[in-house]
Amino acid sequence: MNFQTEYEILTSLNSDEILEITFKFNSHQLKIFFTKREKQQFLILICENKQISFVKNYGIYFTSNNTAAISGYWGKYHTYAKGLENKIDKRFSEFYDKLKQAIRSIQNPNEEFEIEYLHPTEGIRKIANAQKQSALPNDSIYFHYVSRKPMRPKQFEKIKNTLGEDVAKYLKRSGLNATFTPDISKQKTFILLEQTDE
Repeated sequence: MNFQTEYEILTSLNSDEILEITFKFNSHQLKIFFTKREKQQFLILICENKQISFVKNYGIYFTSNNTAAISGYWGKYHTYAKGLENKIDKRFSEFYDKLKQAIRSIQNPNEEFEIEYLHPTEGIRKIANAQKQSALPNDSIYFHYVSRKPMRPKQFEKIKNTLGEDVAKYLKRSGLNATFTPDISKQKTFILLEQTDE
């Protein structure tokens, strides 16, 4: 899903702090966390309601035309995210419109979206605590490192849905694999630079 405008807004922030945006959608309390700190850039969604909570990491990746994108694929989170679906067609377009609106509120603040800038230690602590309370507390959702080992089809799908299809194909072609961790403090930024023939 195209995320170029939102990525430009997020990366224009002159802050080493962690951005937190809180808002409500379909009776769910949602929080977005973003940081562009060197080597540890992330975009995290925390979704809470009375019954359940979950933490989803959105890997920001770049398409072949160098446009920022995120994967709208829910995978194992789909069961928990059903309350975010459109009422009519069971898709998530209204939720993603709201997510983008929340990010755009950085430039045009309004009362619907609460924006805070957290010290990195406090932001990491909030995300880690939310993950401990979530439906999938030990889920390895944060990119950690690359290793030289064969990639199984299930891992290819995980990489594709987290870091993007171009990254998954590049790693597989290169005989590499991505390793993920459940620990947000160990999360690293993955950057794939397009090679030029110059």
